[in-house]
Amino acid sequence: MRTRIISALVFIALTLFMICFSPETRILFFVACCICSCHEMKNALDKLELKVQIWAVHLACVCAAILIYFNLSIYVFPVYIIILLALFAILVLGQKFKVRDLFATFGVCAYPLSPLMLVVYISTATTSAGVDKWPIVFLSAILPSIISDTFALFGGRLFGKTKLAPHISPNKTVEGLICGLVTGTLSGFGVYYILKAFSLALIPLWAVVLAALISSVAGAIGDLAASCIKREAGIKDYSNLIPGHGGMMDRIDSELFSIPAVYILYALFI
Repeated sequence: MRTRIISALVFIALTLFMICFSPETRILFFVACCICSCHEMKNALDKLELKVQIWAVHLACVCAAILIYFNLSIYVFPVYIIILLALFAILVLGQKFKVRDLFATFGVCAYPLSPLMLVVYISTATTSAGVDKWPIVFLSAILPSIISDTFALFGGRLFGKTKLAPHISPNKTVEGLICGLVTGTLSGFGVYYILKAFSLALIPLWAVVLAALISSVAGAIGDLAASCIKREAGIKDYSNLIPGHGGMMDRIDSELFSIPAVYILYALFI
């Protein structure tokens, strides 16, 4: 438990420093998270005898991040396509071409690469008034997701009787999920007043509370999605990168769903 607490504090401190120090450190941090996550996903798929061409995924990650940094995000999707077509050509011309390996690589480009590249984009985006979007979106997505996950755990232990998805995560219960969704949604009120305290309340209260609900639901789905892959691969954690917590994917699985979901909602307002 001591190791778990210490590593969590170190990870949180490093995350806050890298995100808040400058746009450059923010992008570098998310690119590092992306490279680690994609590599962990590649290792998990190796267990299923699926050979991901990780070089293509990492190349897509770096190219996309550079384009986003220089405000050329419109070219990210074409670059993705070019890299994937080049990969297809290389594999076809090779002697050990397997279609399933090609689609496994496409899969890693879709998850976790694409959500993390959207996070990179959000981290550089501003409103029409020149206000950074990332504090608004990140706080609205991450805080409710964490609170929902925490109270789902305790709620499940206290009241849990009905299994939610026993074939994926035997310990999760419907009662725990309900506790998590209720507390996560209520945390939206706190998020709104935190944003208001920092003059970032650009979103109506009802929309922030709705975002908290969406974040809680999306975070729960993200957690189950990552657990599904781990169970299929027969592993407990994606890696041992963070002592006591597992890998990068184990820490950001909920946020891969909650941040894009909240951003899509807020795109109507900011």
